[in-house]
Amino acid sequence: MNGHRLLNEDDAVGDEIATGVAYDVVACIIFAIMSFVFFFPSNSLIPLDRRTAAAICGTLCYVTRAFLFPDRKMDVEGAVDFDVIILLAGIMAINYIIIHQKETKWVINYVQEKIKSDPKNGFWLVAWVAFLASPFLTNDGVCLLFVEPVLNAFELLKDDDTISETASDAGESMNLKLEKSDAFYFLIALACSTNIGSSLTYTGNPQNMIVSQDAIGVMPPYLFLFYMLLPALFSFFITILWIQRCWMRSRSAKTRGPSLFNKGAGNGHFSITGNPLNDSTHSTGSVELSGSRLMRNGASDAEVTVSLAYSPDVEQNAIALRKEKMTVQPMPTISDFDAKAPEEKGLLKKMQRIIVTPFPFAMLILMAIMIAMIFVDIMSIAGLVCVTAVIMVIILVLGNHWQGLPIFGGEPGQPPLTAQEKIENTNKFFDELFESIDYSLLIIFLGTFIVVENVDSTGLPRMMWKGIVGKTPFDTFSSVAGISFFVLTASQFLGNVAVIQLAKPNVEPLGDAEKRYAWAVLSFVATVGGNWTIIGSAANIIVAEKAARIDANAKIDFFKHYDVCFWVTLLCCIMGALMITGVVMIDNNIRESW
Repeated sequence: MNGHRLLNEDDAVGDEIATGVAYDVVACIIFAIMSFVFFFPSNSLIPLDRRTAAAICGTLCYVTRAFLFPDRKMDVEGAVDFDVIILLAGIMAINYIIIHQKETKWVINYVQEKIKSDPKNGFWLVAWVAFLASPFLTNDGVCLLFVEPVLNAFELLKDDDTISETASDAGESMNLKLEKSDAFYFLIALACSTNIGSSLTYTGNPQNMIVSQDAIGVMPPYLFLFYMLLPALFSFFITILWIQRCWMRSRSAKTRGPSLFNKGAGNGHFSITGNPLNDSTHSTGSVELSGSRLMRNGASDAEVTVSLAYSPDVEQNAIALRKEKMTVQPMPTISDFDAKAPEEKGLLKKMQRIIVTPFPFAMLILMAIMIAMIFVDIMSIAGLVCVTAVIMVIILVLGNHWQGLPIFGGEPGQPPLTAQEKIENTNKFFDELFESIDYSLLIIFLGTFIVVENVDSTGLPRMMWKGIVGKTPFDTFSSVAGISFFVLTASQFLGNVAVIQLAKPNVEPLGDAEKRYAWAVLSFVATVGGNWTIIGSAANIIVAEKAARIDANAKIDFFKHYDVCFWVTLLCCIMGALMITGVVMIDNNIRESW
């Protein structure tokens, strides 16, 4: 009897182990599928976009745990971070109201005209505004706020617009004309600037809010800002300068085109016989170039002869034509857009609507109050955003209708609205308000939260963390380097919020000095490291998804993002961690001396 009992117990243990292994394998497969689609949406192997993949994978997680592994049923409410969902929805509602204010339109119009008339300065203006706003409005909120206005600057451009002056590798160009393809670099700068800027405060992003729950007792907000200021400024300048360099190099390559003497041209005799400037009615001259070492990679005995027909009159006409193309045309203003209202469609037509406020600057004042209240610990930032959005809507609807004004537009001196007109006006306002919320984006976040919680429940990420951290975390250089690299890498797949949640129980037992250092390094690497790949940060996903829906030409894929951001982000994380180490050492020495 005892032998049978032991045998049954062994079988039960074996079945439990097998079930556990099967559960881990299924969870990892679902996670791998979603990660692959997030990296390469709508690919030939899995032709799904990010929204569909997140919804399907999230559903698979729930179904497999409900039917295949009933002892591990999922708590969906606990898996989803509803604070982030509410925050995004509230920011979208506020964004709709703020972006349609007359005062905001003036600012947006200024930024758009700066982008069109002086693309380089406009590029830096977008980056600076995003960097300075993200510590207060969160990186996700700033991206939601600025993607449409930035893309709107490119809306009137044609796909085949060309630059009017050659841009050199060093980025020097006096007359740079905006191109449709430049939108990619503006959007990359927007996403990177918001991620870097959000590292400055506890309220800049969701992971910093989690950090503050444990760190604020030993590292007040002003000290956190002090630790982050130098590495954030360094990362901002290095990243934006590098993105600008990549932008200018792409323009140079497009301008130069293929060269006769480029690498791999081959050996032999070459000649140019045609000349687009040649005109039989004008006298022509001839220039002959001959040499044996003109080709970079060719044989030394290759003979190259180039004959060029030259026409002075035609050349002067060509120069005049180039100068005419180089002339910067006057930028359209809001009044110009209003004049074109019947013909324009899409985003431009939506942007023409003006939301009338009951008293001047009402919505902007409420926005400023919300930013100020972020630093007063009254409620969570998600709750504060939602309360602000509700108050804005109430003031707009009740305030305008009490004065007999329409919420949209309205002419000075027009008669008050009738009761029926007020109802129609209110319905139109709420229809457009709810249409402005990007539900597809919210679905992506819902599915991501569920899938990440599903793979985290296997215990594999926690085992990796403990293996890397060791018994004495943050006491040695190798420990700091290993933990930082794990956070940087894991945040690309699990998300920076999940990685910080994973680190929290391991940092809480540390002493005050070690805790300050640990949270400063982890927060910076997880936040700025979000620029490493396109799925490293929610802000990147927001920019990529909204850009793809607004303008297909502004699509941001994995490889384009990798070419620009991968190595510069790695450099920023390394240098930032070293700078934080130096600042913390100075701070600790000052504390000891006092």
